[in-house]
Amino acid sequence: MKLFSFLIFLSLHLFQAPLMVMADRKLIESTCKATPSYNLCLTTLLSNPKSSSGDVSDLGLIMVGETRVKATQAIQHIKSLYRSHPELRRSLNECAQMYIAVVKADVPSAIQALDGGQPKFAEDGMADTAVEAQACERSFSGGGHKSPVTLTEMNKGVENTANVARAIIRMLL
Repeated sequence: MKLFSFLIFLSLHLFQAPLMVMADRKLIESTCKATPSYNLCLTTLLSNPKSSSGDVSDLGLIMVGETRVKATQAIQHIKSLYRSHPELRRSLNECAQMYIAVVKADVPSAIQALDGGQPKFAEDGMADTAVEAQACERSFSGGGHKSPVTLTEMNKGVENTANVARAIIRMLL
């Protein structure tokens, strides 16, 4: 009798698990469809194991976290460009300050706002992050220089990720 009960329990559990994963994937897919970059959203969320058991707020937190990762990578890249491109130091300094603000202020305030149930403030943090990435890119035109292609790509990546995070957060308003 115990073996029979165990087998019933096991078969129900094994049958239910794929349905739960499928339901979670559907939430991720439907959430990502409402963002400006479905593929970026889907790839980012599916690569994070926490997304499979999360709600929309959790998905927003994951995307905000990815924004922090990309901004931190941009800071590291700016440091390497600073050494190899002394003629760009003024613009690179501006970019570094913008990304430091993203990592130290915008992202933490967005996380705190999401955790505190205040999505409007989280949305503001991600909107500011996108603006900072655009401003970094524009900082090169003032000095008559062009942004290095690698930094341009990173700026676009931060901007796109922040805009996806912002779209997800908007769903909570």
